[in-house]
Amino acid sequence: MTELRGDRLILRPIVPSDAAWLLVHWNEPSVRLHLFDDTVVTPELVAEIIGDSREDFESRGYGLWAIVRGHEIGVCGLRTTDDHAAELLYSVDPKWQGKGLALEAARLVVEFAFTVRGAPEVVAETDAANTASRRLAEKLGMIRVRTRQGEHGPVHVHALRAPADSGA
Repeated sequence: MTELRGDRLILRPIVPSDAAWLLVHWNEPSVRLHLFDDTVVTPELVAEIIGDSREDFESRGYGLWAIVRGHEIGVCGLRTTDDHAAELLYSVDPKWQGKGLALEAARLVVEFAFTVRGAPEVVAETDAANTASRRLAEKLGMIRVRTRQGEHGPVHVHALRAPADSGA
């Protein structure tokens, strides 16, 4: 499994020993609100997500990475949607939000998806109320392609096609 390095952070694949901090992180109210539709995240769900990520790394070459800046401050990665698209996911501890770290991590993951894995497109879904995530998608160059009704309101679907010179 691949480690990615940025200027200010390291991304490393999540592993079972990450379960305790992931449970705390994903249950932080502002993270849980947008990433899990405000549903309480259980230890069983954390274990399932870690297992799914490991399977994705083995079968697709990508999954979820821990964002590390001295210690774990969030998660960024890709999962495969039901229609086989590579979907970008990210969450950062509120104490570290607004510092450009989620954007740096997302850029590393998107570049990896295009140049190493040959993905033709990366998509991201953002709650309409989550302006920070929408801005991050826009800074990545993603374009809103549609809006769908989510369980708690509108969800914007953004997409970014691989550059012509990325090998995808």
